[in-house]
Amino acid sequence: MDTLGKQELELLRILQKSSRFDITDLTERLNMSRTSIYDKIKKLESEGYITNYVALIDPKKVGLNFTVIITVSLNSQQIEYVEEFSKKIATLDEVVEAYVTGGIFDYILKVVVQSPEAFSEFIATKLSVIPNISKIKSSFVMSHIKQSTELHF
Repeated sequence: MDTLGKQELELLRILQKSSRFDITDLTERLNMSRTSIYDKIKKLESEGYITNYVALIDPKKVGLNFTVIITVSLNSQQIEYVEEFSKKIATLDEVVEAYVTGGIFDYILKVVVQSPEAFSEFIATKLSVIPNISKIKSSFVMSHIKQSTELHF
């Protein structure tokens, strides 16, 4: 992060709040020309600071009303088992976030589906059939207190 200047850092802060920006507003806020702003954005993309642009969708508006946090423990943490599990999890559309963790559990997953019935089917036909799982624990999300993609730096 120390290779970025103040203007680049501020540009990242603005873009992560909304990548749909008014270029005139940006030129005034950053005291830069349009060309300089576009050049800096291209540089931030090419250097991997900006990895993607997305629209954040309200899951309930598209019928995904059931969110579950799942912890998974494996029978063995041998690298081939961890890699196999990670590859299979990455292919499951219902899994919107997945983390390899240290401590009590090996993985934490965030799953978003239509209903408790859809979740039950996901567990029975997709998750529990992956080899080397010793334990699956689920916590059902009752309400969202905070959801953010914004990083503070």
